[in-house]
Parts: sequence; structure tokens; C-alpha cells
Amino acid sequence: PIPHIVDVGHRRQLDIAVETPDSPLGAVCSNELWDEIYQKLFALIKSHTSTLIFANTRKLAERIAHDLGEMLAQEMGEESAGSLIVAHHGSLSRELRLEAERRLKAGELKALVATASLELGIDVGAIDLVCQIGSPRNIAVALQRIGRAGHWRGAIPKGRLFATTRDD
Repeated sequence: PIPHIVDVGHRRQLDIAVETPDSPLGAVCSNELWDEIYQKLFALIKSHTSTLIFANTRKLAERIAHDLGEMLAQEMGEESAGSLIVAHHGSLSRELRLEAERRLKAGELKALVATASLELGIDVGAIDLVCQIGSPRNIAVALQRIGRAGHWRGAIPKGRLFATTRDD
């Protein structure tokens, strides 16, 4: 038989890192560890144009969006700065979800904290960083989510996985 060269495509370059608090991780994430995680997340949000953050539950998405929004409001000295970071999940009304998606795509948000509700099929615009809080429990899910960043020619998808417990 004559040998054949088969082009199997290319491997996309990725910028992926795992972020951990400076304090040791435990079986559950303490308030002190959450403070450290928020500080790291907040620094990343400030250094990027648009950040998409995935959380594993609706409650966690709401909590993270609220707490980061408060941090941004304090830093900017404005009450309305909290509206620059919003939550997106399946329990929100369709109108609120569509408005969050529109604002994200238009570049009006610094960050959007979502559950799997924003995982597939929605054009999110120019996201330059994706963060995953806690383990997504599946590497394909993590890669799918991180792949939402860097959707323009020459861009490298950038993702940060935040461990919250030893299990993560």
C-alpha cells in the first residue's frame, strides 16, 4: 500500500491556568477563602475588557455577581456600578436573560456570571476571559466554556479555573 498523509486539523492554542487561594483549601470553602477568591477574580475582571464567569449553581451565580458588583461599586464610588456585573441563569425571566445577553454582546458589562444557561448557542460577543468557579466535573465542559473567550482572528482563548475546595 502507498502511504497517505492525512491532515487531522490543528490544535488550538489555549491559555488555561488553575487559580487557588493562598490559604490551604479545605473540604468546604470558608468565608476567608471566598474573600481571597473574590480578590483574585476582581483583579482579573479589572485587567480584562469582558469576563464571563461560570458557576455551578444559580445561587452561587447570584452571590458572586452581587458580591463582585458591590466591590466594583465601592472602587468606582458609584451605586450603579453593580449593574456592570450581572447574573444569568435559567430561573431569571426571559426578558432579563435576553437583556443580560444583549449587554454582554454590546460590551456594556465588565462581567457576567452564568450557569450552564449561557453555555451553548448564544453569541456572547468579544469575551477575553472565561473563569470557572469550582470544578465543572467534566473536562469537555471546561473546554467548551473556555472556548467562549477569544472568538476573533488571532485570539487565544483564555480561561482560569478557580478551585474552591480540595475536591476541585
